[in-house]
Amino acid sequence: MTPLDKIKRKAKKELDRNDNAHGYRHALRVENLAREIWKREGGDWAVISAACLMHDWLSHKGRVYHVSEPALREIRKELTGFGFPEDKIEAVIEAIRHHEDYSGRKLSKECLILQDADRLDAIGAIGIARCFYTTALLGYPFGTPEEMRPLEKKYHIGQITPAIQHFYTKLVHLKKNMNTPYAKKLAQERHDFMLEFLRRFKMEWEGKK
Repeated sequence: MTPLDKIKRKAKKELDRNDNAHGYRHALRVENLAREIWKREGGDWAVISAACLMHDWLSHKGRVYHVSEPALREIRKELTGFGFPEDKIEAVIEAIRHHEDYSGRKLSKECLILQDADRLDAIGAIGIARCFYTTALLGYPFGTPEEMRPLEKKYHIGQITPAIQHFYTKLVHLKKNMNTPYAKKLAQERHDFMLEFLRRFKMEWEGKK
C-alpha cells in the first residue's frame, strides 16, 4: 500500500466526522478536480493529492482550526507515519496552510491547484447544495431577496451568514479568484449556473414564477 493509499484510507475515517459539506466526498471531488487541472498544468501529483485529501482533515475539531499550526503539526506527523516522502511533506503543509489565502501572494503550483479545486467545489450545483446544507446545519435561514446584492464587505475565513447572503459575500466572487486557465473555464460555467439559480430563486420567492 502506497503512502497515498494510506492517506486515502485514513481520510475516509477522519473526514466522516465532518459535516457532509466538508466530508470525505468533498475531499474526493476536490482531488478529482485537481487531477484534471494537474493534467493541464503539471506539478507534483503526490503533493497535490495529499493536500486535497487532508485540507479539511481536522475541521470536525472545533477547538482546532483546520489551518492552524496545531492542526498542521498533526498533519505533518500523520504524513511521516504514512511514509510520505520527507522531502515533500513541507510542500503539502504549505499548500494546506494557504489554501484559503486570497491575498494574491506568490504560492506553489501545488497550492494554486488545491485552491482552484476547493473553490470550484464551492460553486455551481454542488456549491449551491453545500451552501444551503451548511447554513441550515448551523441554524441560519435561507435569507431574503433583499440580501441579493453585491456587498463591499469582504468575506473572512469562517464567516457564516444566511445562505443567500453567503452567495453575495463569497460565492459569486470566487470566479475571479481562480488561478489556472482550466479552472477559470469551469468556474465560468458554474458561476453562470449559480446566477441563474439566484435569479430564479428571487422570482419564486416573490411569487412571479
